[in-house]
Amino acid sequence: MSACLKYIVFSVLMLTSFLSRAQGQEHIKIDSINSSYDEQNPRLSPDGQRLYFTRSGHPQNQGGKIDKGDIWYSDLKDDGTWSEAKNAGSTINHPGLNGIAGFSVDGNTMYLLNYYDPNGPAGGTISNGIAKSTLRNGEWTRPEKLKITYFANNSEHISASISPDEKVLIMSLKSFQTEGNEDLYVTFKQGDSWIQPRNLGAAINTFAEEWAPFLSADKTTLYFSSNGHQGEGSRDIFVSKRLDESWTNWSKPVNLGTAINTPGVELGYSVPATGDMAFFSTTQNSEGFGDIFQFPLSETEKAVQEVVLDPEPEEEVVQPEPKKELETTPISEKVMVVMTMQVLDKETGKGVDALVRLSFGEKTEEIDTKNIESEDKKWIMSFEEGTRIKVDITADGYLNYNEEFVAESTAIVVDAEGNKVEGFQLTPNTVGTKIQIEKILFARGEVAFADTVQAQSHLEELVVLMNANPDIAIRLEGHTDNQGNPERLKELSQSRVDAVKQYLVDKGIAGNRIETIGLGGTKPIARNVNEAGRSQNRRVEFIVIRN
Repeated sequence: MSACLKYIVFSVLMLTSFLSRAQGQEHIKIDSINSSYDEQNPRLSPDGQRLYFTRSGHPQNQGGKIDKGDIWYSDLKDDGTWSEAKNAGSTINHPGLNGIAGFSVDGNTMYLLNYYDPNGPAGGTISNGIAKSTLRNGEWTRPEKLKITYFANNSEHISASISPDEKVLIMSLKSFQTEGNEDLYVTFKQGDSWIQPRNLGAAINTFAEEWAPFLSADKTTLYFSSNGHQGEGSRDIFVSKRLDESWTNWSKPVNLGTAINTPGVELGYSVPATGDMAFFSTTQNSEGFGDIFQFPLSETEKAVQEVVLDPEPEEEVVQPEPKKELETTPISEKVMVVMTMQVLDKETGKGVDALVRLSFGEKTEEIDTKNIESEDKKWIMSFEEGTRIKVDITADGYLNYNEEFVAESTAIVVDAEGNKVEGFQLTPNTVGTKIQIEKILFARGEVAFADTVQAQSHLEELVVLMNANPDIAIRLEGHTDNQGNPERLKELSQSRVDAVKQYLVDKGIAGNRIETIGLGGTKPIARNVNEAGRSQNRRVEFIVIRN
């Protein structure tokens, strides 16, 4: 047995032993904090003197009784009890869900759930994301939004945990790689921004909901709530060990047991760096919805915690050879294609807010690009090479878009990281919109396409567009260069658009949805001084005439 595998088995056994002994412990309700309202997400300040939490439905919240949650706090008194809770104020609280993801080691930086944009609709709006605030002269500053590359969350829920060194952030999101409902993702700080969030993998995430992560100070142990792993009730707290540096390889999550978990909902388990209490919330035996409880960590439990987190046990414990199912299984050699995707306005080239549905194999992914904060609306996905992907896109003010493509490792266009770039260009659904049919070029003086294969490929895109938007009608406009008799050129351009129309009709598009007109050389888009310019002028465009 490898030393690493022996250690993993040893850690799991020790953790199981801890959980067995913990059944005799009782969690303690903090009466001075709890109320008939909903208290969740406890976070202790690094000095152990102030406990922050989220309270929803309280009339003193920024959004009143319908507010999803303000940050409140309670101070530790000299007698070891907690003071009456107070609202943390309007600087870090706004109408909508507010909560704390963690602190810097010195406690002078607070990381917050969501971000309030004062320039948003109706005088301001709270949006998905993570923000941070700095303690200055005893007051928290206005939160600043973290720059997280390709951040997207298609859920109203968000919860998170940041490492004390402020370099690793675990978030609960419904994003590009989510298998079911909310999954746990990790992102790493890189300069002044954070890289694209990465799914933690199938050992942690399920088809159900993984919420309220808490990452240990040494960044190896993860606590989280889930209703997708086997538990005591509707949502339980679990713990898992990171097995390598990939951040996608974790030990099988272990239920914290009946000392913590109940038939109710348990959330937000956190183990502070100081003190002898862990904190969490539960709906079991509560005054209203969720209440905050603390759980004593005796010297024995703390010792076991240290063993589990220690990278090397002091003495090697000899264990029987593990069963085969515990042995490491080699990863299959699959070529993965990493693709950078974006939805663009075909006329302006700018990013578009759109609903994108990607279907491949038995899976379907939905991406709402309005949740992508970058102006170019880019996101990244990975596919096994050779995967055929069907794309369906809808967006207000644009024609519906359909496409099929194959994930291939070779690509003409790549981004700065070497990923294949796939841009989906949407046509505005406006009468009068004019779009050139790309690559529909003609040999000089002929009706035949200059490149038949290329032309047919792009005409197929128009067929798909017409089928996806059965209510639109178009006018095909034919153009030539200026070489020759103007009347003959008009006749030639008319023959060319008639040929394009016939191609569409042969593909099943009703002829009464297509008008044609030949304009000859009267509307060039390039100078006719050389063959390069003249070839660009020999083209076909379509205009939306009915929608």
